[in-house]
Amino acid sequence: MCILDYIPYGQNNAVTGTRLSELTGINRRKIRKIIAEERRKTPILNLQDGKGYFKPTEEEKHLVERYVKQETARLKSVGWSLKAAREFVKQ
Repeated sequence: MCILDYIPYGQNNAVTGTRLSELTGINRRKIRKIIAEERRKTPILNLQDGKGYFKPTEEEKHLVERYVKQETARLKSVGWSLKAAREFVKQ
């Protein structure tokens, strides 16, 4: 089974993690892990709007740009949240 077979094209067709779990019989944590692995090869978006996961169409490149900005901000936030822990370890 390939998770990509369950993730549709287009934001209007997005599928939630809960629905993916129902369709595949795989728990949500494992679904997230599988999606993270697939994202190395295929853009799979989740815009954190409650609609779920989808593969973008050619007309949705602007959503890919939005997703990149969203995840870049998340990456920066995580980096900053580790600042105090890094300084603590250095002591």
